[in-house]
Amino acid sequence: MSSDSALKHQKFQNGMLVAQSFQMSKMNQGLSKLSESINVNSRLQMRAIQIQSDIKEIANSQLVEAKKNNELKRLEIEKADLIYQQDKAEKEYIRFQRNLAFEIKNSVEDIESQENTNMEKFLFLQTSESLFAELDTERFEISEMEYARDAYKSILKSKKKYEDLLNTKDKEDLKTIINIEEVDENKLLISIENDLKKLKVFHQSINKILKLKLKSKNPKVLKDALNKIIKEIKKQ
Repeated sequence: MSSDSALKHQKFQNGMLVAQSFQMSKMNQGLSKLSESINVNSRLQMRAIQIQSDIKEIANSQLVEAKKNNELKRLEIEKADLIYQQDKAEKEYIRFQRNLAFEIKNSVEDIESQENTNMEKFLFLQTSESLFAELDTERFEISEMEYARDAYKSILKSKKKYEDLLNTKDKEDLKTIINIEEVDENKLLISIENDLKKLKVFHQSINKILKLKLKSKNPKVLKDALNKIIKEIKKQ
């Protein structure tokens, strides 16, 4: 998962907590589906990268021609199937975004009638705006894009309304909340960066294992080399 996808995924996870606290079940379900869709697309993307690496590795290997062709054919078939899965997953990702845009707009309208403080309503609307801004609305159909633009304007208008209603204490509390969120986001960025480094090491280790299988048929040599790679991974 890229750092952008990881941040978007985390933002949707946080949005789910907010939706739950305001009992916005449909918005929560929409966020859950979209969050899972991001995970699916990321896993497929990682597999696509690995398959491409495997194809290159085998094409440049010293395998006998017949075995090399069989392996390349197997990977090409898997690659074709993966392309189909990615196309299907991408369409679902867009569909989940369209549904979420609709649910966020409805939730924003519902918050008006709920008995929450101005501060609580403002925070909900602020979160809703942030979530809506993450949606790839430019990939919607034309009529859906117009709906999304109108919905976003409506969110901004409601947010401004409750921001103007905040009293002095509310504004002081809001500054404290913003400071805490900034610290949390910095911690998240550091965590994501570390995870990406570990994934890179793991990917490199997989390539080393593949090279071993291609170069050596000696069980003892393979076992010793694999143990060395495993130790390297455990250090991370």
